[in-house]
Amino acid sequence: MTVFDTALRLLEEVYIAKNFSYAEEHLPENYICHCSEGEKNKAEAIALAKKYLKKHNIKKIYSTVDSSDAETITLDILLECNEKEKFFGFTVGEHTTVHRHKKTFKLKDGVIIESRDEFSEFEYEE
Repeated sequence: MTVFDTALRLLEEVYIAKNFSYAEEHLPENYICHCSEGEKNKAEAIALAKKYLKKHNIKKIYSTVDSSDAETITLDILLECNEKEKFFGFTVGEHTTVHRHKKTFKLKDGVIIESRDEFSEFEYEE
């Protein structure tokens, strides 16, 4: 599996399928997530994802490679949802909101060992 495939598979399993056991099985115990709520270990990162994704249904995920090398990949991610609540810390309107989410994954021997998030937001009407 390529670096892109590994990162995208994790995003699809967690964000779309809400398959948290996939993250538990495929992330190592020393995994670190640098997110909007600070540095989180594996268990804390999965718990945080559960907290947000329990309330919010992501309809689609779009991803392009921003930069990449053999062990690091930065993805420019668009998460599409129809929510009126806070989503990843951003208040959304009554129409579809697309959250731009840059995520950098660091891999070692094909396994994601670290991730870093950057968020921004823009909205569009369907």
